[in-house]
Amino acid sequence: MLFKTLYTILMMLALSVSTTARAKEYPLDYAVYRNSLSQNELTVYSQIYDKAMSFDDSMFSLQVPLSASELDYTMNCFFFDHPELFWLNTSYRYALNSSQTVIKLQLKFGISPSDFPNANTLFETKLNHLVYNASLLSTDIEKEKYIHDYICSNTAYNVDSPLNQSAYSALTSSYSVCAGYARAFQLACNKVGIPCYYVTGTSKGINHAWNIVYIDGMYYNVDLTWDDVIADNFSKPSYIYFNKNDAAFAADHTRSDFAVLLPACN
Repeated sequence: MLFKTLYTILMMLALSVSTTARAKEYPLDYAVYRNSLSQNELTVYSQIYDKAMSFDDSMFSLQVPLSASELDYTMNCFFFDHPELFWLNTSYRYALNSSQTVIKLQLKFGISPSDFPNANTLFETKLNHLVYNASLLSTDIEKEKYIHDYICSNTAYNVDSPLNQSAYSALTSSYSVCAGYARAFQLACNKVGIPCYYVTGTSKGINHAWNIVYIDGMYYNVDLTWDDVIADNFSKPSYIYFNKNDAAFAADHTRSDFAVLLPACN
Protein backbone atom coordinates (compact mmCIF):
# COMPACT_ATOMS: atom_id res chain seq x y z
CA MET A 1 0.00 0.00 0.00
CA LEU A 2 1.37 3.36 -0.97
CA PHE A 3 1.39 6.12 1.61
CA LYS A 4 1.61 9.79 0.99
CA THR A 5 3.50 10.84 4.12
CA LEU A 6 2.80 14.26 5.46
CA TYR A 7 5.17 15.75 8.01
CA THR A 8 3.55 18.07 10.47
CA ILE A 9 5.38 20.10 13.08
CA LEU A 10 3.37 20.22 16.24
CA MET A 11 4.74 22.72 18.72
CA MET A 12 2.71 21.76 21.72
CA LEU A 13 3.35 23.27 25.14
CA ALA A 14 1.99 21.33 28.07
CA LEU A 15 -0.75 23.89 28.46
CA SER A 16 -2.19 23.24 24.98
CA VAL A 17 -4.78 20.53 25.39
CA SER A 18 -7.86 19.43 23.49
CA THR A 19 -9.41 16.15 24.54
CA THR A 20 -12.59 14.17 24.66
CA ALA A 21 -14.15 12.90 27.85
CA ARG A 22 -12.42 10.00 29.55
CA ALA A 23 -13.21 7.79 32.52
CA LYS A 24 -13.18 9.66 35.83
CA GLU A 25 -12.17 6.77 38.09
CA TYR A 26 -8.53 6.81 39.14
CA PRO A 27 -6.63 4.65 41.61
CA LEU A 28 -4.18 6.34 43.93
CA ASP A 29 -1.38 6.30 41.38
CA TYR A 30 1.28 8.89 40.60
CA ALA A 31 0.93 8.27 36.84
CA VAL A 32 -2.75 9.11 37.02
CA TYR A 33 -3.19 10.24 33.42
CA ARG A 34 -1.87 6.95 32.05
CA ASN A 35 -4.81 5.14 33.61
CA SER A 36 -7.27 6.86 31.27
CA LEU A 37 -5.63 5.60 28.07
CA SER A 38 -6.98 3.00 25.69
CA GLN A 39 -4.89 -0.11 25.01
CA ASN A 40 -3.57 1.33 21.73
CA GLU A 41 -2.70 4.61 23.42
CA LEU A 42 -0.96 2.70 26.24
CA THR A 43 1.17 0.88 23.69
CA VAL A 44 2.35 4.17 22.20
CA TYR A 45 2.77 5.70 25.68
CA SER A 46 5.19 2.89 26.60
CA GLN A 47 7.01 3.28 23.30
CA ILE A 48 7.45 7.01 23.92
CA TYR A 49 8.91 6.27 27.34
CA ASP A 50 11.50 3.91 25.86
CA LYS A 51 12.45 6.43 23.17
CA ALA A 52 12.74 9.25 25.73
CA MET A 53 14.96 7.17 27.98
CA SER A 54 17.28 6.29 25.09
CA PHE A 55 17.46 9.83 23.67
CA ASP A 56 16.08 8.58 20.37
CA ASP A 57 15.38 11.65 18.24
CA SER A 58 14.72 9.72 15.04
CA MET A 59 11.37 9.68 13.26
CA PHE A 60 10.24 6.26 14.47
CA SER A 61 7.24 4.18 13.43
CA LEU A 62 4.46 3.84 15.97
CA GLN A 63 3.76 0.28 17.05
CA VAL A 64 0.07 1.12 16.78
CA PRO A 65 -1.12 3.94 14.48
CA LEU A 66 -3.25 6.59 16.20
CA SER A 67 -5.44 9.43 15.09
CA ALA A 68 -3.99 12.90 15.60
CA SER A 69 -6.36 13.52 18.51
CA GLU A 70 -5.38 10.20 20.13
CA LEU A 71 -1.71 11.07 19.81
CA ASP A 72 -2.34 14.54 21.25
CA TYR A 73 -4.11 12.97 24.22
CA THR A 74 -1.40 10.35 24.71
CA MET A 75 1.41 12.89 24.55
CA ASN A 76 -0.31 15.11 27.11
CA CYS A 77 -0.76 12.12 29.41
CA PHE A 78 2.90 11.27 29.04
CA PHE A 79 4.19 14.77 29.71
CA PHE A 80 1.88 15.25 32.69
CA ASP A 81 2.83 11.92 34.27
CA HIS A 82 6.61 12.20 33.93
CA PRO A 83 8.18 15.33 35.44
CA GLU A 84 11.41 13.38 35.98
CA LEU A 85 12.13 13.34 32.24
CA PHE A 86 13.49 16.88 32.31
CA TRP A 87 15.55 16.42 29.16
CA LEU A 88 12.47 15.82 26.98
CA ASN A 89 10.84 18.82 25.29
CA THR A 90 7.07 19.15 25.10
CA SER A 91 7.24 19.71 21.34
CA TYR A 92 7.39 16.94 18.75
CA ARG A 93 6.82 16.09 15.08
CA TYR A 94 4.63 13.42 13.60
CA ALA A 95 3.96 11.91 10.19
CA LEU A 96 0.55 11.13 8.72
CA ASN A 97 -0.40 8.66 6.02
CA SER A 98 -2.90 9.38 3.26
CA SER A 99 -5.74 8.49 5.65
CA GLN A 100 -4.57 11.19 8.07
CA THR A 101 -3.51 8.56 10.61
CA VAL A 102 -0.33 9.15 12.61
CA ILE A 103 2.21 6.49 11.71
CA LYS A 104 5.49 8.08 12.84
CA LEU A 105 6.67 10.29 15.68
CA GLN A 106 9.79 12.27 16.47
CA LEU A 107 10.60 13.47 19.98
CA LYS A 108 12.64 16.56 20.74
CA PHE A 109 15.15 16.98 23.52
CA GLY A 110 16.19 20.11 25.41
CA ILE A 111 19.48 18.60 26.55
CA SER A 112 21.89 16.71 24.31
CA PRO A 113 23.15 13.23 25.20
CA SER A 114 26.66 14.63 25.66
CA ASP A 115 25.44 17.27 28.12
CA PHE A 116 23.13 14.90 29.95
CA PRO A 117 25.59 13.39 32.49
CA ASN A 118 26.51 16.78 33.97
CA ALA A 119 22.94 18.06 33.78
CA ASN A 120 21.59 14.93 35.44
CA THR A 121 24.18 15.09 38.22
CA LEU A 122 23.16 18.66 38.98
CA PHE A 123 19.47 17.84 38.78
CA GLU A 124 19.73 14.78 41.01
CA THR A 125 21.89 16.64 43.54
CA LYS A 126 19.33 19.45 43.86
CA LEU A 127 16.36 17.10 43.93
CA ASN A 128 17.90 14.70 46.43
CA HIS A 129 18.86 17.58 48.74
CA LEU A 130 15.27 18.84 48.69
CA VAL A 131 13.75 15.40 49.15
CA TYR A 132 16.15 14.43 51.96
CA ASN A 133 15.41 17.55 54.00
CA ALA A 134 11.67 17.23 53.44
CA SER A 135 11.78 13.58 54.47
CA LEU A 136 13.23 14.50 57.85
CA LEU A 137 9.92 16.11 58.80
CA SER A 138 7.24 14.15 60.61
CA THR A 139 4.02 14.72 58.69
CA ASP A 140 3.03 14.91 55.05
CA ILE A 141 1.77 18.47 55.46
CA GLU A 142 5.13 19.53 56.88
CA LYS A 143 6.95 17.84 54.02
CA GLU A 144 4.66 19.41 51.46
CA LYS A 145 5.05 22.87 52.96
CA TYR A 146 8.85 22.51 53.02
CA ILE A 147 8.88 21.61 49.31
CA HIS A 148 6.53 24.49 48.50
CA ASP A 149 8.68 26.98 50.41
CA TYR A 150 11.95 25.70 49.02
CA ILE A 151 10.87 25.98 45.38
CA CYS A 152 9.26 29.39 45.90
CA SER A 153 12.26 30.81 47.75
CA ASN A 154 14.77 29.56 45.19
CA THR A 155 12.87 30.34 41.99
CA ALA A 156 11.51 33.47 40.34
CA TYR A 157 9.06 33.67 37.46
CA ASN A 158 10.70 34.45 34.11
CA VAL A 159 9.28 33.49 30.71
CA ASP A 160 12.77 33.66 29.18
CA SER A 161 14.23 30.97 31.43
CA PRO A 162 15.78 28.02 29.54
CA LEU A 163 13.99 24.66 29.72
CA ASN A 164 11.15 26.44 31.51
CA GLN A 165 8.62 23.70 30.78
CA SER A 166 10.63 21.24 32.86
CA ALA A 167 11.37 20.63 36.54
CA TYR A 168 15.02 21.21 35.68
CA SER A 169 14.57 24.97 35.42
CA ALA A 170 12.90 25.29 38.83
CA LEU A 171 15.38 23.04 40.64
CA THR A 172 18.71 23.99 39.06
CA SER A 173 18.35 27.63 38.07
CA SER A 174 16.82 30.72 39.61
CA TYR A 175 14.02 31.06 37.07
CA SER A 176 11.09 29.15 35.63
CA VAL A 177 7.42 29.46 34.64
CA CYS A 178 4.28 27.79 35.93
CA ALA A 179 5.00 24.49 34.17
CA GLY A 180 8.45 24.31 35.75
CA TYR A 181 7.16 25.15 39.22
CA ALA A 182 4.38 22.57 38.95
CA ARG A 183 6.60 19.78 37.63
CA ALA A 184 9.29 20.36 40.25
CA PHE A 185 6.66 20.30 43.00
CA GLN A 186 5.03 17.18 41.51
CA LEU A 187 8.33 15.32 41.34
CA ALA A 188 9.55 16.25 44.82
CA CYS A 189 6.20 15.46 46.46
CA ASN A 190 6.03 12.09 44.74
CA LYS A 191 9.58 11.33 45.90
CA VAL A 192 8.58 11.81 49.54
CA GLY A 193 5.46 9.69 49.11
CA ILE A 194 2.87 12.41 48.58
CA PRO A 195 0.71 11.79 45.48
CA CYS A 196 0.87 14.97 43.42
CA TYR A 197 -0.59 15.60 39.99
CA TYR A 198 0.02 18.16 37.27
CA VAL A 199 -3.01 20.30 36.43
CA THR A 200 -3.60 22.48 33.37
CA GLY A 201 -6.14 25.19 32.78
CA THR A 202 -6.39 28.97 32.92
CA SER A 203 -5.83 31.45 35.71
CA LYS A 204 -6.24 35.19 35.63
CA GLY A 205 -7.02 34.96 31.93
CA ILE A 206 -3.91 33.04 30.85
CA ASN A 207 -2.95 29.42 30.26
CA HIS A 208 -1.62 28.03 33.50
CA ALA A 209 -0.38 24.96 35.38
CA TRP A 210 -0.67 24.06 39.05
CA ASN A 211 -0.97 20.90 41.19
CA ILE A 212 -3.33 18.67 43.09
CA VAL A 213 -1.94 16.88 46.16
CA TYR A 214 -3.31 14.06 48.28
CA ILE A 215 -2.78 14.86 51.98
CA ASP A 216 -4.34 13.00 54.93
CA GLY A 217 -7.09 11.49 52.83
CA MET A 218 -8.05 14.70 51.03
CA TYR A 219 -7.23 16.28 47.67
CA TYR A 220 -6.12 19.93 47.54
CA ASN A 221 -5.13 22.49 44.90
CA VAL A 222 -1.70 24.09 45.20
CA ASP A 223 -0.38 26.88 42.98
CA LEU A 224 3.28 27.64 43.63
CA THR A 225 3.52 30.19 40.84
CA TRP A 226 1.00 32.64 42.24
CA ASP A 227 2.23 32.08 45.80
CA ASP A 228 5.74 32.93 44.65
CA VAL A 229 4.63 36.05 42.77
CA ILE A 230 2.75 37.25 45.85
CA ALA A 231 5.72 36.44 48.09
CA ASP A 232 8.06 38.42 45.84
CA ASN A 233 5.72 41.41 45.88
CA PHE A 234 5.31 41.44 49.65
CA SER A 235 8.75 40.06 50.65
CA LYS A 236 7.27 37.29 52.78
CA PRO A 237 5.99 33.75 52.16
CA SER A 238 2.50 33.39 50.73
CA TYR A 239 0.06 30.52 51.23
CA ILE A 240 -2.96 32.06 49.54
CA TYR A 241 -2.90 29.26 46.96
CA PHE A 242 -1.69 26.46 49.25
CA ASN A 243 -3.97 23.47 49.86
CA LYS A 244 -7.25 25.03 48.77
CA ASN A 245 -10.46 23.35 47.65
CA ASP A 246 -12.03 23.78 44.23
CA ALA A 247 -14.48 26.40 45.48
CA ALA A 248 -11.62 28.64 46.62
CA PHE A 249 -9.73 28.15 43.35
CA ALA A 250 -12.81 28.76 41.21
CA ALA A 251 -12.47 32.51 41.70
CA ASP A 252 -9.45 32.66 39.38
CA HIS A 253 -8.67 29.11 38.21
CA THR A 254 -10.48 27.00 35.63
CA ARG A 255 -9.40 23.46 34.84
CA SER A 256 -8.95 22.45 31.22
CA ASP A 257 -11.14 19.74 29.70
CA PHE A 258 -8.20 17.44 30.26
CA ALA A 259 -7.73 18.28 33.94
CA VAL A 260 -11.37 18.06 34.99
CA LEU A 261 -10.79 14.32 34.97
CA LEU A 262 -8.52 14.64 37.99
CA PRO A 263 -9.94 14.18 41.50
CA ALA A 264 -12.20 16.88 42.91
CA CYS A 265 -10.82 18.93 45.79
CA ASN A 266 -13.75 19.29 48.19
